[in-house]
Amino acid sequence: MQIYSAITIADGNIRRMWYEAPGEPEAKAFAVKVGAGFEGPAVRPQVACEPPPEAYNEEATRRLLGGISKSTLYREIQDGKLERVPGTRRILITRSSIEARPQWRALTTPS
Repeated sequence: MQIYSAITIADGNIRRMWYEAPGEPEAKAFAVKVGAGFEGPAVRPQVACEPPPEAYNEEATRRLLGGISKSTLYREIQDGKLERVPGTRRILITRSSIEARPQWRALTTPS
């Protein structure tokens, strides 16, 4: 499979798309089918993807855990259910300790 590009206009803006096709005739046919202008062989652009943070602040943690209260958050830190990032004055909770909670898995597991 080869990568091809085509352009189209949406809402007055030029849009470029990349797609795979076994050869140029099929790529041109696809561009016509979707109403785009065929450009030719292309290289798929690299998309920068930010990794999730390793720790979340107090507000984000409470929101991620279903809107728990500050008191519940502090109690879970004290009970060792959530892990703080050491050496900081701010409350930063590690991503791994949030993901380890059974409630978190229940919230993120598709039904």
